[in-house]
Amino acid sequence: MQNFRHSSRKIALTLCVLGSVNSSFALTPLQQQIAKEGFEFVKEIPAPANMTGWAGHKEQYPATVFISNDQKYYIVGDLYNAKGENLSVDALNTHVKNAVLDDVWKSLEKSTYIQDGKKDAARIVYVFSDPNCPYCHQFWQKARPWVESGKVQLRHIQVAVIRKESRGQVATLLTSKNPEQVFSQLNLKSGDQSLKPMQNIPADIAAKIDANQALMDKYGFFATPAVIWKSQQGEFKSTQGMPKDLKEVFEK
Repeated sequence: MQNFRHSSRKIALTLCVLGSVNSSFALTPLQQQIAKEGFEFVKEIPAPANMTGWAGHKEQYPATVFISNDQKYYIVGDLYNAKGENLSVDALNTHVKNAVLDDVWKSLEKSTYIQDGKKDAARIVYVFSDPNCPYCHQFWQKARPWVESGKVQLRHIQVAVIRKESRGQVATLLTSKNPEQVFSQLNLKSGDQSLKPMQNIPADIAAKIDANQALMDKYGFFATPAVIWKSQQGEFKSTQGMPKDLKEVFEK
């Protein structure tokens, strides 16, 4: 991710905050009110006269908040100087980027996915995939050497974006006795043996599919496979479509 202002809001094109409050400092009553609205205060930053500035995030979207010292007013938005220069960007890059990306990773961990590979494999790769996506099947197949070596685990977040029957097929997959095995067979046969779509999807399964889809939409992905991982240096990476360099995804 190069420019946080763009890349954190759109991890593909994008990249929220679960409303926990930073406990390293006390919040004023007005800050507590703002926190209840979902904003998480991360770091105090320079502000105009008679105001206090904060860098933070709300629902994984970075933002700055400026509060009047009399605690009667606050403004959420970017701060510009008389030259038209945005003074919020550096604060967000410096203080909020890692906090937001950590929350994004936690959101992915809480998604409904199909485990592929050893759970203790060092490299974790999240993949938004559709049962009818040929490039998803291709990605699964080409990932076998890394997965079978025990070095990489894939977590396939199932969505329904390609065909009308995809949603019912995802439901069939998630409710099967052995989703991992069914998923493997589907990919081994490159989707030639399609899953029978479930007609009456249970409410809890429908909610999980919707939540997966909402994550994909939120992070700006519009094609499958959409792949998210952390490099050896811990840098957040993402791509969509069949990755051109699998070594970058699985090794670098």
